[in-house]
Amino acid sequence: MAIFAGRAARKQIKKRLQKYPQHKRKAVLATWAGAFTITTGTAFGTYYWINLKPAPITGRMRFLTTSLEDEVKYAEEVNKQYMEQFEGKILLESDPRVARVKNVCFRILNAIGPLEMALEEELDSSHKDLMKWSITVVENEAANAFVLPNGSIFVFSGLLELCDSDRAGESRLAAVLGHEISHALLRHGGERISQSQLLLGAQSLLNFLIWTVVPDGFFDFLHIRTLMGLEAIQRQILDIMTALPNSREQESEADYIGLLLSSAACYDPRQAPVLWDIMAEASESEPLEILSTHPLSKERSANLTEWQIDAMKMRDFCNCGMLDEGGCGSDDTRRNAEEAPTSLYGYYRRVQGIMHHHDDDSSSR
Repeated sequence: MAIFAGRAARKQIKKRLQKYPQHKRKAVLATWAGAFTITTGTAFGTYYWINLKPAPITGRMRFLTTSLEDEVKYAEEVNKQYMEQFEGKILLESDPRVARVKNVCFRILNAIGPLEMALEEELDSSHKDLMKWSITVVENEAANAFVLPNGSIFVFSGLLELCDSDRAGESRLAAVLGHEISHALLRHGGERISQSQLLLGAQSLLNFLIWTVVPDGFFDFLHIRTLMGLEAIQRQILDIMTALPNSREQESEADYIGLLLSSAACYDPRQAPVLWDIMAEASESEPLEILSTHPLSKERSANLTEWQIDAMKMRDFCNCGMLDEGGCGSDDTRRNAEEAPTSLYGYYRRVQGIMHHHDDDSSSR
């Protein structure tokens, strides 16, 4: 549509330019182009700016236009589709694997309150009220789990096989579920819908501008399939430039909040980077990060290792008790995290400062 709108606009511009003397047409055209650029740029910039909202806890500014109600309604429809898709593969309540997943989920969901107390900041209460948590375990060899914006939790049996049923395995499972639950709590689904709408608008505007200035002979030379192919390439370029970096940022944010959430539930945070080391070994190859919606497994493992000091402070705040010296060891974990550079988003030190604030309060009593 944008292509044909651009061609129609080109015809109108040429028609209106006929009213001006030949020597003035370039100046008139430049004036029109400047006015259009300023108007559309101001409109897009204003629309983007007024829809920037801070993410809870991290304070990251994100573009969000969807309402909570719309996100939940959309998720309910998607949930129905998944239930139909997984029909005959959903594990019965009597299956011990279901009880295992429920136990981990309940502990993580019950840790939301302590997490908010520790960070002295609440998640969106109206969002939490709209979420109706449900747990579905599906017989599927993929090591995967996801949570819809309405609180529907889906876990594949392949993930349970990857995470052993011992204490270390339970902590790895908690790291994954904490990550996925964090996506829902932070409204990342709404962000992705908003970004897609903005991207679609930007692509339409770009197509309109391109095909307004492209010469008539060039347009007539190209086949309609070629035009559609050019649009697809254009969309991929815009994805790489805008959508994919934002998606990776959301994944890292969910990694961080998920780590704190599973730590508040008294799981072992040291198992989170171990899990991603296992995932990196299991994956034969990964796409270049610039072409991926997720950070690379090795990068995620490094980030989770860097954030261990925050996780340990969260466990201390929730009176979880001492961890054993297995894995990288609690002392080594603290020392490595203390020596690590500032985290990617800046909330590593901010949360660390909040934890120190609580330590100071407790020592003064």
